[in-house]
This record gives sequence, C-alpha cells and structure tokens, in this order.
Amino acid sequence: MKRLILLFLTSISCILLSAQTAKSVLDKTAALCSKGAVKIEFTAKSKEGTSSGTLITQNNRFTLKSPEANIWFDGKTEWSMVNGSGEVNVITPTAKEIAEMNPMNFINLYKKGYKMSMKTVNGNQEIHLIATSKKQSIQEMYIYINPKTSKPKTIKFRSGKAWTNITVRSFTQLGQKNPLSFAFNPKDYPGVNIIDMR
Repeated sequence: MKRLILLFLTSISCILLSAQTAKSVLDKTAALCSKGAVKIEFTAKSKEGTSSGTLITQNNRFTLKSPEANIWFDGKTEWSMVNGSGEVNVITPTAKEIAEMNPMNFINLYKKGYKMSMKTVNGNQEIHLIATSKKQSIQEMYIYINPKTSKPKTIKFRSGKAWTNITVRSFTQLGQKNPLSFAFNPKDYPGVNIIDMR
C-alpha cells in the first residue's frame, strides 16, 4: 500500500513539475515580448488556405500586413482593409477574433483557463494547452519554442474543430513603438472609404 501511495505521489509530482516547467518556458517567451514591440514574419495554414504576412505586436496591440489585407488593432478597435477594395471596416472584435488574428495571443492566453504540459520534440519545447472551459475561444493549442532563444517557431491552435498552423519565419524585437502606430491613420490612405460597423 505504501509503495502504491509513493508511486501515486511521484506521478502527481511529475505532472505538477511538468506544468510548472511549461509555464516557466512560456513566461520566458512572454518576457521577450514585454520589452517592446516584436515583428514576426509568418506563414499560416488553415482550412481556408495558406497565407503569409508580417505582424508587429506590442502588449495587446498589433498591426498585420498580408497580400490580402491590412489590419490595425489598438487594443480596443480594429480597422481592416482588404487590399484594392478602397474601404476600411471598423469594428470592436471579439476575444475569439483577436485570438485568431494574432498568433502571439498565447502570451496572455496561457495565464488563465488552460492546463499545460510540456515535452521535447525535435529539439524544441512543445507546450500543449487545453482549455478548462468550453467557453474558451481556443480550445487547444501547441506552441513549439526554441529552448536556446525562447522564441516561438510554430503555433497550432484549434477553435471548434478547425486547426490553424502558424510557422514563425522570423522574430525580431523592435523596442517601444508609439501606440498610435497600431491605429489606422486616414492621412496615410487618402480617398479610402471608412465604414464604421461598431
């Protein structure tokens, strides 16, 4: 009986240690992004197809540029412009929409509402997050992190039954940027029609 209890306690300790290690790894990655803006060049694959782009993110703000569209998010309001449309749509996005647009959203996501585990896969640290509530917009996520640099290499997440796979091609720290650079500036796009859908 004592041996069985000891084995059980050892198993629980290993699970807790794994969770603490996963959190500490993500804490290091989050710390890289808390020093200022980060520029990420990425390729995303989902059931809708493949796209590539450049993301600049700072705290909860970001800009996203791709061949299809440009998106600005200042922490509250989103401006999106489909290239060649001559229009900018203005909305207040949901948490799910923000999570799906910003691959670096996991930096805040993991801190609450997820169970974490970690293992090493092909020399990278694989962090597996599983939502503890069905209400979470992202139910499951895998983050692959370079253990030497703490920079993310791949992010895979599931919303409903659909998976999105994001490959980080480059990750560059930029220092502090003016918060206004994350908002749409009509002066930069004269003649564009602004459609406020809030």
